[in-house]
Amino acid sequence: MDVDASTVGNDAATPRLNRRRMLPVFLSVSLYAASAAAVLPILPFYLKEMGGTPLVFGIVIATEALTQFVAGPLVGQLSDQLGRKKILLATQAAAFTSFLLLVLARAVFPLLLARMLFGFTGGTFTAAAAYAADHSCPANRRQAIGILNAAVGLGGIVGAGLSGYLSSISLTVPIYAAMALSAASLVVTAAWIRGGHATSHGFDVSPQNEVSRDKVSFRSIVSSPLIRVLVIVLLCYFFAYGMYGSQIANYLQATLISEGNSFGPRELGYIMAADGAINIIVQLFLLQWLGRHFTERRLIVLICAIVALGYITVGFAATLPVIVFAILCVSVGDALARPTFISALSVHAPRERQGIVLGTAQSLLAATEAVSPILAGFLIGQALYGVWTGAIVAFVAIAAAIAWTRLPSSDPEAEGQANS
Repeated sequence: MDVDASTVGNDAATPRLNRRRMLPVFLSVSLYAASAAAVLPILPFYLKEMGGTPLVFGIVIATEALTQFVAGPLVGQLSDQLGRKKILLATQAAAFTSFLLLVLARAVFPLLLARMLFGFTGGTFTAAAAYAADHSCPANRRQAIGILNAAVGLGGIVGAGLSGYLSSISLTVPIYAAMALSAASLVVTAAWIRGGHATSHGFDVSPQNEVSRDKVSFRSIVSSPLIRVLVIVLLCYFFAYGMYGSQIANYLQATLISEGNSFGPRELGYIMAADGAINIIVQLFLLQWLGRHFTERRLIVLICAIVALGYITVGFAATLPVIVFAILCVSVGDALARPTFISALSVHAPRERQGIVLGTAQSLLAATEAVSPILAGFLIGQALYGVWTGAIVAFVAIAAAIAWTRLPSSDPEAEGQANS
């Protein structure tokens, strides 16, 4: 793995991350995220112009998540075998093709096919996270994953901001912008990211190690009680977030219009841009500080408390300032959650199998995203807003309760550093 050798004194126990090695993948992920964010704000309104209902939109999102579920472990394993760069190029090419299909769609079914193809590109973050794991150690793994999440946040600002501005011209113009951003991510990956995979970064590649590596599987990893608990907490948390994220646009459009206000793709684009800015601030300034002062268990419970406050506030919000506060809470919590969960799983995964483990984790998240939008879409479509909010809060409460009662009070990463 690659870390700066410029650490001295007490810092020797915690090697610094090689940010120069992380820069190309940061740029590539930022451009990919920007392309995705340019499309998301207009998608529910684009579908509505074709006659789609909130339930149909939920089915589209669920179908996209199902393709992520299928592709996650496969893409992760291929990145272990073929190299991170090749997989990044393949998924980013698929993203460009999906945007091309989307801009040509004139009915729900072609749009559904475009989003199905885009679901396979969820492996982009899997391969990038495996790349980050290759070039970090357990002590700075969360920081490395946090850099990638900051890249997603930066992309969210650029893409969603562009979408909010360009959607006033036409709902298809942001899709053309997404195609340009996707093409740029391909160029960055092809020109600047080095190839290779976990076995090429100083690990033992002897035949004996090859055999032992073949025996490693995600099933053997989740046999650990700690990993099982983390997976259950992760599923509960992201099921709640899936119910929220998939239908927040339809919810705000319905509730704000009823109050005499308006909510459309421009407003949603600006909200997503703000979410990206919050993501960057949290990754750069808050995550590392919290990691030093909170154990993993306390940090997960804190995250659940923050997002629960946001979800409850959304349910009672009737004015834009209150909604902004609610979205702020959810955005901060989610920005903390993703690197925390991914880092926790990565630290306990074998080094040579980072791709397949992170890919399987991505697949599990996609499974929640396949079910939660349909349930949320049904509730929103029936105007059962209180039930929608209550279900979201209930899943977060379950995640917090399991984390508090089943996770160890000490930080596994801190123990690993102390024993090294």
